[in-house]
Amino acid sequence: MKDAEIKSALEQAQKHAAAGAFNDARAICLRIFAHNPGVIGALQTYMSVTRVTPRDPVLKRLRAFARGAQMPAAIASQIQFMLGKGLDDIGDHSGAFAAFVRANALKPVQFDAAAQARLTTVTLHAVAQAPRLQLDPVAPRMVFIVGMPRSGSSVLAQLLGMHPDICSVGEMTALGRALQAIDPSLPRFIQTMTLDRLVALRTAYLAEIVAAGRGAPVIVDKMPENYWLGWLIPMLFPDAVVLETQRLALATCWSCFRNDFGQGHGYSTDFPTLWAHYHRYKTMAEAWRARAGAQWQVIALDDLAAAPRATIQPCLTSLGLTWVEAMARPEDADSDLRTLSKWQARQALAPEIASAWTHYQSLVLNRWGSKLDPPPTRQGSAPI
Repeated sequence: MKDAEIKSALEQAQKHAAAGAFNDARAICLRIFAHNPGVIGALQTYMSVTRVTPRDPVLKRLRAFARGAQMPAAIASQIQFMLGKGLDDIGDHSGAFAAFVRANALKPVQFDAAAQARLTTVTLHAVAQAPRLQLDPVAPRMVFIVGMPRSGSSVLAQLLGMHPDICSVGEMTALGRALQAIDPSLPRFIQTMTLDRLVALRTAYLAEIVAAGRGAPVIVDKMPENYWLGWLIPMLFPDAVVLETQRLALATCWSCFRNDFGQGHGYSTDFPTLWAHYHRYKTMAEAWRARAGAQWQVIALDDLAAAPRATIQPCLTSLGLTWVEAMARPEDADSDLRTLSKWQARQALAPEIASAWTHYQSLVLNRWGSKLDPPPTRQGSAPI
């Protein structure tokens, strides 16, 4: 394979992975390895669609790479993330934990926690002082899934998308980009908000979302970081449903720490910083939930995995819809998933998808417990 052929094959493998065709993605990666066993993109794709065994040659290769010669920090970090995932697959949790710690220490990212803290405070204050404007309802009905990354949003979106009257458009930055086009300063937009500006914002947002929604009467926008705009959504869409996905605080933070977000979510590479960021999110979500009232519903991943129908019924009732049996099988969805949850969201619903983090609870608390404020409990801290 020439370089151009490897690039083309890798793009095809990644498309298969996003579509849930894991065997096809894996087969292409193996063909790439036959020509070059060290293609990082192929290694990442292979590991994302494979639960490796102790004898898997790719796992053996990752161990060798991790012990090998000096390499750029960004590449070394990616190797350690993949190695950690492989060690987790085979049940070596202490080894996986050490690999994830090394991966985050090597990752060359920057995050200004003080600036984020200031923006959170300013936003909360500005929203509290702003008038409670509201536009009239407009079709289609919207469902916004918000929350911290790794809190179950992909599974929830897959489940909802199995309903014949619902289209899940995945993770789109449409709302944030529409807002940026009107005013790049969030506090200033809040302070100068008018009905006309809300109309302009909603019009720009819907122009993109409706095109992606394939004519469905209900559209699901799954962008977890829209929690920053949880105060705004009821103003734009007074009949929307906001679903906040939740896990135990320690579970959410560990899942963020152990995953490679690329250049995003810079807060996740240092566990105490991640813990503080989580609690800033928690403060905002609590404030917006109080403002939204019945429009805002909480979906706990543990509940969704154990009893999907009962957990999702309040949302369906709000939308005037009824449960369909296909929703119990989100793993059958044919949607395109380009998130870190492409594997988990295509597994059958079971309590285990929400509890695997407990293998690392003692390791996390022993290393960082004394540095976390507020301190977590041995049960992982209560849900939000």
